[in-house]
Amino acid sequence: LVPPGGTPEPGQIFESNALMLHALALGAGAAVSLVEHSPDDLERMTELFRRGLESDALIVSGGVSVGDHDLVKPALRALGAEIDLWRVAIKPGKPFLFGRAGRCCIFGLPGNPVSAFVTFLKFVRPALLKMRGASDQNLGLRKVPAHLATEVTNDGDRPHYLRGRMEEGTFAVTGRQESHALFGLSRANALLRIAPGEKIGSGESVTVELWD
Repeated sequence: LVPPGGTPEPGQIFESNALMLHALALGAGAAVSLVEHSPDDLERMTELFRRGLESDALIVSGGVSVGDHDLVKPALRALGAEIDLWRVAIKPGKPFLFGRAGRCCIFGLPGNPVSAFVTFLKFVRPALLKMRGASDQNLGLRKVPAHLATEVTNDGDRPHYLRGRMEEGTFAVTGRQESHALFGLSRANALLRIAPGEKIGSGESVTVELWD
């Protein structure tokens, strides 16, 4: 991963999740005390987590799946953390983790940036707002009615949160919907949930969730 402003070499990509999640956490009213990048090294990761667990919440992106370099769960368990949940039935964002260590809530987000963005909005943001004393009715994103610009379908077995642009009462999907496709996300301001097997035609009424 190459920091913004650097020049990626072959096989490298820009590191985008830290800036994105930092901004999202600030937007949810959190006071961010530590932003670090960990190499795929269990000892180094465990030490960073030890520092992070001193806060009310620890947000981790990447390393929560089952590959050889996915060390988040071993590092957390080495520190005595309890992992209450691993994997959620949504797209994008299946490899999501929630755990606890003392007073600290732990959120493990996928490494793909769009997956990290969606799981933050759906799971982390409401938790941070609740920790700050928000009422239950104010935890979710603002929902508004819209008409669909083009037909959408979900042929998968998980609910799919499509990213798109809501303007003048119409929701239009923006760009490719893969979990790494940041261009479409950068143009979006709303989510549309499509149930497994669902097809919604152009012009039909839907409810979208705004983050702008």
